[in-house]
Amino acid sequence: MQLEYSSNHAHITGDFAEHLLLYWLSKNGYECIHVRHIGVDIIASKDGKRIGISVKSRSRKEGKSDYGITMNNPTKHIEKVRKTCENFDCEKYFAFVIDQMGVIKVILTPLKVVEESYRISEKSSQDWNIRRFEADIRTMIFELKW
Repeated sequence: MQLEYSSNHAHITGDFAEHLLLYWLSKNGYECIHVRHIGVDIIASKDGKRIGISVKSRSRKEGKSDYGITMNNPTKHIEKVRKTCENFDCEKYFAFVIDQMGVIKVILTPLKVVEESYRISEKSSQDWNIRRFEADIRTMIFELKW
């Protein structure tokens, strides 16, 4: 049975991803707030460390497995993350949430890991495979199976 998405599914997916990450951070002792500021969706702090997180999410169609995320205007987006994190004195992070094949995978990684994995493109879009970030010790990962 092929699932059909609602017309608002992309927006719902983004909200779900942000709230899932907020839940996980809170459960792991972070004080956090959903900010939706330009470039950053969440600010969280624990043990004197404050992080600003840009959350990117994708919901794959049934039977499709793809760990790629297309970043639109990656250079501009990263610059917005940098500026917002500087304004709020945060370390810069990205969270990637992918729902596919009965698993919701969340990868939380510093911007530095992204930059070490990819030469950030000036092009209008760039594909990132989030599996590149998994082996880095600075990356945190959790999954939900459903």
